[in-house]
Amino acid sequence: MKNILALLLMLLSATTYGQTIINDSTVKVIYLDESHNDKEPAYFINGKFVGNLTFTLDPNMIENFNVVKNDTFLNNRKYYGEVYIKTKSEFKLKLKLISLTSLKDKYTNLGNRPVVFMIDGNIINSDYDKYFIDENYLLQIIVDKIKNEKENIDLSLIKLLTKNEEKNIKQSEEIRIRGNEISLHK
Repeated sequence: MKNILALLLMLLSATTYGQTIINDSTVKVIYLDESHNDKEPAYFINGKFVGNLTFTLDPNMIENFNVVKNDTFLNNRKYYGEVYIKTKSEFKLKLKLISLTSLKDKYTNLGNRPVVFMIDGNIINSDYDKYFIDENYLLQIIVDKIKNEKENIDLSLIKLLTKNEEKNIKQSEEIRIRGNEISLHK
C-alpha cells in the first residue's frame, strides 16, 4: 500500500512538474512604453530652468539632485513636479548639452533621413529635439542602416556609447575575434 501511495505521489508530482514546464515555455510578448506619459516634471540644472528635457549626463559629475513633488506652472505650462540637478563645481563650465537632432546634424551626413537613436543599447523613444546629451560624455557614435524591403523599412540607426567605465571603456579596449578576422578596437 505504501509503495502504491508513493508511486501515485511521484506520478502526480511529475505531472504537475511537467505542466509547469509547459506553461513556463510559453512565449510572452511584452510591449515597452506603450503609452506616453504627458505628466513630465520641470528640470533645473545648476538653478537654470531647462524645461521638460530628457538628457543623459555623466553620473560622476552630479553633486546632488532633489525632486519636488509639487505641480508648478512655468512659461504658461503645467509641470508635474520639479527636478533640481546640481553638478560638481569642476563640471559647471564643461557641461555641453546638445540635442539628439543637433548631434545628428553636427556629426553625421544623414540630413533629413529618418533615424532611430540608441544610447548604450537603449532605444530612445523621446522627441529628439528635447532629448539632450552631454557631448563630453560621448565615447563613440556609430551610424548603421536598418533596411528591410519586405517591411518597407529604410532608416538609419545612430548608436551612442557613453563614457561608462565598466560597460564601454573597458570593452572598447578588448580584442574581438569574429569569424576568420581578428580586429583590435582601441
